[in-house]
Amino acid sequence: MKLILFSIIHSFYIIYVLNYFKTTYNFAHPITYFNNSMLYHPIGKSNKPSSKVCKLGNILSWWLASFIIIRSLFMTKYKKLMKYITFIVLILGVILSMLNLNVVIYLIPHFIIEILYIKYF
Repeated sequence: MKLILFSIIHSFYIIYVLNYFKTTYNFAHPITYFNNSMLYHPIGKSNKPSSKVCKLGNILSWWLASFIIIRSLFMTKYKKLMKYITFIVLILGVILSMLNLNVVIYLIPHFIIEILYIKYF
């Protein structure tokens, strides 16, 4: 029960920072500028707070949050498989988040939790 509750809180954090968090500060490097509508995220400091995450990040945040909740439901029965899948999802998450340094910074707590999850659970 504690794992499910923690997973729900963890999922809410991911959805919040990648969909609803707005700031004027931006850590994205100009080299990560994309014209594609799915990969576009603002570059440079803005006067008005806005989300610094692209549409792809918004969509994938919901998938990641869903994975975390579903994983907690199956963890006791398929522990080894869930750890293996978690490792793959973590690696993919780190690689994809490198498209936007803002996302890397926002997901540092998530990355720490996942590493601890793989190592100690």
